[in-house]
Amino acid sequence: MTTRDEIHRSVTEAEDIEEIHEPEIPLGEVLRSLISHPLQIITRWNWKSALIGACLRASFYFTVYQAAKENMRAALTAATVELGFRFFSSGVSGSLVQSFRHATPPWLATSIVTISLPMFSLSVEYITHKVQETYFQGVLPASQNNARQYALAFSILFSAVSAMFNLLAMRHGVLLVGAGKETRSLWSDLKKIPALVLEFVTYLPFTIIRFLGDRKFAQAAAVLLGFGLSIGSVLGIFRGKWSWAWVSGLGAFGGLLVWTAIVALGIKLLNIRNNDLPDGSIESTHAAAE
Repeated sequence: MTTRDEIHRSVTEAEDIEEIHEPEIPLGEVLRSLISHPLQIITRWNWKSALIGACLRASFYFTVYQAAKENMRAALTAATVELGFRFFSSGVSGSLVQSFRHATPPWLATSIVTISLPMFSLSVEYITHKVQETYFQGVLPASQNNARQYALAFSILFSAVSAMFNLLAMRHGVLLVGAGKETRSLWSDLKKIPALVLEFVTYLPFTIIRFLGDRKFAQAAAVLLGFGLSIGSVLGIFRGKWSWAWVSGLGAFGGLLVWTAIVALGIKLLNIRNNDLPDGSIESTHAAAE
């Protein structure tokens, strides 16, 4: 096992954190590498995150503007502006997230990524759309029904979720760029996305179910309440309305509760099905899948 001093020396010598081939790198060393060699974020610009992120965000803005009953020109303008600047910013964000994929402790690395990147993203997003609607509205139509405010409020939540998902994917070797032999084609990465999405959306339900199984009811309740408070706080603060805070928080709490019940029911049905299978059939099924 590589010692902390050896990792420290490796980070000092390497111009890119991806040159450190260690399964675990102390978070402090990752930060030091980024501060000492900031250009690695550009040289390792993550075109995969850029492509996927730009398309998703442009679609997101177009959908929000249409839901707010903005005219088609305003919706297409917002989507085009989002597509343009997101292609650059999502690539930079993806490069930053990739830098933290081996960082330890994982929970702290996830927290830093989840908080810092959405703030960076929101700042660029707000300035870009503000400039477009203030100084170029004669050429590029602005929103008339506060669609931009709605989009920004949901966007900060979307940014936090996407940052967490990207970090999960990159820890599994997906959506990597400039990572040597670990880098795969975009098509190979896309084929792994559905399984990662399933793992991502069932993480909290599985955590709650595990706490309930261990009779740790306070911890299970804390996860539910913490999720609701987080969602409510984000949307309430960035929309600037108390009604958004409690409605979205209550909705998030109820949604997670229902989703946890669905996951628990699915686990129960799978257990019943597996118990009904003849001996050896489960192993043969796994063997066939492999």
